[in-house]
Amino acid sequence: MQKEANLKSCTNMELTETVTANNLPDSFDAFFEHKHMDNTLKVSFKEIEPGKTEFTYEGEYVKVRGLMPKLMMILFPSMFKEPAQKWYTNFKAFVEKQN
Repeated sequence: MQKEANLKSCTNMELTETVTANNLPDSFDAFFEHKHMDNTLKVSFKEIEPGKTEFTYEGEYVKVRGLMPKLMMILFPSMFKEPAQKWYTNFKAFVEKQN
């Protein structure tokens, strides 16, 4: 599945998402490929009480290509962590609006 995302810091970013495990509604795993880096994502959902679900995720950059992306990860690690946290916060808000 091909996804495109527009971010403030770049005009157009293209990446490929491959779902590697689909165990919904409990969990799913995905692999993302981009020209500068690859990363994995593991997401799980656990009912903690009726009507409330715990959402956990674990992401890992598994391959970084090119000198500039490698330097940016070392010098500015928050550039990679903060957008991911924002996406998950937005996902949580989206899900909570559904009820």
